[in-house]
Amino acid sequence: MKKPKILVVGSSLKDKGGIVTVIKNIEQSSINDHYKIKRIETYITGSILNRVSIFIVALFKLIYSLMSFRPNVIHIHMSEKGSFYRKAIILVISKLFNKPVILHIHSASFDEFYNSNEFQKKVIKFILNKADKLIVLSKQWEKYYSNIVPKDKIAVLYNGVYRIEQKFKREHTIPIGLFLGRLGERKGTYDLLSSIKKLKENGVLGKFYFAGDGEIEQVKQLIKEYELEEIVTVLGWVNSTQINDLLKRVDFLVLPSYNEGLPMAILEAMNFGLPIISTYVGGIPEVITNSDNGYLIEPGEIDELTKALTFLLKSEELRIEMGEKNRNIILKRFDIQSLMKDLSNIYSRLLQS
Repeated sequence: MKKPKILVVGSSLKDKGGIVTVIKNIEQSSINDHYKIKRIETYITGSILNRVSIFIVALFKLIYSLMSFRPNVIHIHMSEKGSFYRKAIILVISKLFNKPVILHIHSASFDEFYNSNEFQKKVIKFILNKADKLIVLSKQWEKYYSNIVPKDKIAVLYNGVYRIEQKFKREHTIPIGLFLGRLGERKGTYDLLSSIKKLKENGVLGKFYFAGDGEIEQVKQLIKEYELEEIVTVLGWVNSTQINDLLKRVDFLVLPSYNEGLPMAILEAMNFGLPIISTYVGGIPEVITNSDNGYLIEPGEIDELTKALTFLLKSEELRIEMGEKNRNIILKRFDIQSLMKDLSNIYSRLLQS
């Protein structure tokens, strides 16, 4: 029996970020046992010329694939802004060939993008309703998108990770926290620096690594201004191997974001047995329960963030207890192989319909 064909459309695997990690995880999973998958890359970070070039090439590859590969389903990974409009073109072309289309939406701030103006709102609503299925990252986002498209068009598919069996001992004299993500206001980087400054003033001992691209120079300048050079180390962007090495060594993850989908950084840290400090945004409260397997605060609440950091920095027992809970949560709910069965079911239902 021939395998059904899936054409996956998304960013280059050479690019950075959580979306690329999700695409890689799907591509390397057991779903390949049941479907023949081909991928087209539509975007890579770089100059305007590079970005335009890769997209134009992608359009030619799309049309060629629609005629030669003849996919049964088109699976498009989408975010907001430029990503939305690029993928809207892909969707329209795919529908001209009468193909079922899945839009897998990874955006952390699609609500802001959608509400920016009335014309854009109409365009977005039209495109989303043209899709046969929307995949979203959490129940919270399912509720949001059900105001734009019929709820039966929406499927929740959590991000997942490959479960790690090994446990790691962390025996630091001074505990280490990790910030993992794009440095800037949206991820709460500057709030975290303000909180670390308060920790220092309060005599609470801790060290922090900041790993990610973004506003690196601004962050380094603020570290200097706050006199935190001995406490905070900015690593810049780190690859997947370096991330795993960090997650083996540090004691907890802190990500005080203002908006999110369901961050891969949180799931990866949980997989390595780390407690989490984050915020009540996106799908995070569906994964982290305040004071149980981590701490959640409202975005921008620096005093609450400082309090949560203090709890984890002062108690090794608490860090171990929360970290073990997180390993079990990954096993039960976020193991990639289990989640790929859910994705396979989405494909199957589209193929049957």
